[in-house]
Amino acid sequence: MKVAMRPALEADLPRLLELLGQIDSSMYPQREDASDALRLSVFRQIAADPRQHLLVAEADGRIVGTAQLTVIPHLSRSCKPLAVVEGVVVDEAYRGKGVGAALMRAVEQIARQAGCYKLTLSTNLARSGAHRFYSRLGWQRTHYGFSVEV
Repeated sequence: MKVAMRPALEADLPRLLELLGQIDSSMYPQREDASDALRLSVFRQIAADPRQHLLVAEADGRIVGTAQLTVIPHLSRSCKPLAVVEGVVVDEAYRGKGVGAALMRAVEQIARQAGCYKLTLSTNLARSGAHRFYSRLGWQRTHYGFSVEV
């Protein structure tokens, strides 16, 4: 299957929200809903920020995956930036077909081009399938992660 990557467009927003909902509904069922106007405003903020890269993966003429990469300036490591990938989602019907691997190659390439010293992500402890996926791609568990709702 051929998978093409491109930056997300405003017209893609409904499909992006569907994809993100595939994770949110299973992992975070209590999440608060946002208005369409707020979602559009946030999408536009992301699209206007040169340090944000919201990608979509297309296959079979439709959007089947997404990932968001953020490049963060950093004072250590010779002032090289770091990159964080979030919101990696592949449509349930396309999992195991190379879409996720293609997304991760794309974000790695962007991070390298930005001169980042590392690319990092976090994933919920309950997502054992995601852990196996990242391990197969060569990612390593290197840190304990902590979070707090604010």
